[in-house]
Amino acid sequence: MLILTSLTGGGHLSLALALQDALAEDYETCIEDPHPRIFHHYYNFVGRHFLTLWGLEYRYSDNRASALQLHKTLTLLLQDRLSALIKSRQPQLIITTHTLLSYEVAQAIERTAPGLPLVFQLSELEEVHSTWLTVKDAHAYLVPTSEILAQARTQHIDESRLHLTGMPVRAQFLQDYSAKKAAILTALGLDPAIFTVFLQGGAEGAAGIDQTVKAVLASDRSIQVILAVGTNAQLASRFSGIEHLSVLPYTKTIAPYMAAADVVTGKAGPNFIAEAVMLGKPFLATAFIPGQEAPNLKFLERHNLGWVCLEPQDQQHLIVTLLDNPQALVEKIASVQAYRAWNLEANRRLRPLIKNILTL
Repeated sequence: MLILTSLTGGGHLSLALALQDALAEDYETCIEDPHPRIFHHYYNFVGRHFLTLWGLEYRYSDNRASALQLHKTLTLLLQDRLSALIKSRQPQLIITTHTLLSYEVAQAIERTAPGLPLVFQLSELEEVHSTWLTVKDAHAYLVPTSEILAQARTQHIDESRLHLTGMPVRAQFLQDYSAKKAAILTALGLDPAIFTVFLQGGAEGAAGIDQTVKAVLASDRSIQVILAVGTNAQLASRFSGIEHLSVLPYTKTIAPYMAAADVVTGKAGPNFIAEAVMLGKPFLATAFIPGQEAPNLKFLERHNLGWVCLEPQDQQHLIVTLLDNPQALVEKIASVQAYRAWNLEANRRLRPLIKNILTL
């Protein structure tokens, strides 16, 4: 089984790894990123310095005609690379976790291996970009939420191809770390008795999280921060040696550190939100990628999974409020646990579905 993804941020890779974990018992899988490295560099550069430009590009292409044109252009760029990959790997099924590897892969299959099953793992919570729904006849669309299902139904995709399977997360986010919380915080040089905020801005440590750190630590209350900086060495250096703050560099096993916190905080990426929920942690959205992640804010509030606070002073005020009113945190956790249970049940449909596709 070939899982295609893109190293544009950490979310798409996390989704690919989640599928790999979910299917590992039954299938041999490999994950590949067929995009040129320039895609990765461009995403990181724009994500750190030109988010407004990213939002404009996202909105401009988010319609049927522009989406199709974008796909056709990228197909010219990727067709040889994708065809070679299919011939080399000889997969029995392909799953893609990136919208710009949907039409492109369908075209490569038509040229190289007609009839090879193609499955789309849709990758948002509230609303997907039009490029995800350009192809109408993939073998299956793995739909993460009821909101995305409603959107897909409006795009003339046959109902039999749409499958509500929830948002998959990596196996590490399905474990119980409650007994290890004190040890994890102590190992980080933090106090297990103090209210802890896990803060992450993305796999590259972007999204302007420095202002959030400063606002939270400026409070006169007992608050401490686990700051996940990803591969951003500059951010790690800037915040090293600060009292009540532990800098966490890039790690493949990040779930225990998120689980050790009282609140998970950062950019409103769909995978990050889903991972927090599956650990039973409320999510505080402090930033978002314009266009792409803005709808996730609605999702977060509709399902009562956390809060949206985009201004540093509001973030500080909210955390102090939670310290003064612990019941508010308890009530939010109850909503998180209810959605977690729904998502777990939906995830159980994935393996039987894949098995059914392969036996057709």
